[in-house]
Order: sequence, then structure tokens, then C-alpha cells
Amino acid sequence: MPAPHRMPTHRSTPPPADAAGSLAAGWKLLHEAGEAVSGLAQLGREPLALVPRDFALRAAAAGPARLALAEQAIDDCAAALHTGLTVLIAAGEAGRDCTAAALTLWREFDRARSGLLALTAPN
Repeated sequence: MPAPHRMPTHRSTPPPADAAGSLAAGWKLLHEAGEAVSGLAQLGREPLALVPRDFALRAAAAGPARLALAEQAIDDCAAALHTGLTVLIAAGEAGRDCTAAALTLWREFDRARSGLLALTAPN
């Protein structure tokens, strides 16, 4: 029998180091995938929006509900980027021009990143 669902309580202290480290690592990997897509889209390199540790701290400070949403959003975006990159690389290896498709995927990454930054923005 599944455990009953409990509503998260407000956390006044930062999440455990492993949770913050995991979120920071996810943010870093998300941006590395974004850079790969950017390269395939023939865009210039742009600076990291927030360093991973600062993003994790900002997400934790936003409260447990927003922290959980940020974790899920990073997982979802990473899955989409992984799938998209796999297809783009295969298309490139087959000799197809994947610039337009890469640009579309990069725009989706950019929107997701903007959403994550808005979600975790200080009130």
C-alpha cells in the first residue's frame, strides 16, 4: 500500500548538501546540453545564466514546492534535450543539415531555462 501523500512544509534551512549538489549538477548538465545544441544551431556561445551552486541555493530559498518543481523541470528538460541531441547528431552523421532543427530545440531550451529562472526568482 503506498504511503499517504504529505504536503511539503516550509524549509527554513537549505536542503541537504546532496540535494543541493544534485540540483547544481543538473543545472550544469542542462547548460552543457544547451551549449551542444547551440553549437549545432550555429549560435554563439553565451554566458551561464547562474552558476550551478547559486541556482541550487536560489531554488532552495524559493521554498520546497518551487524547489521540487525546479528539480522536475530540470529532469524533464534534460530528457528532451538528450532525445533531441541524439536525433540531431544522427541526422548530422547522415549528412543532413540540422541547423534549423537545432535552432528550434535551442529555443525550447532557452524558454525552459527562462522558466526555471522565473520559478526560482526571489519574491
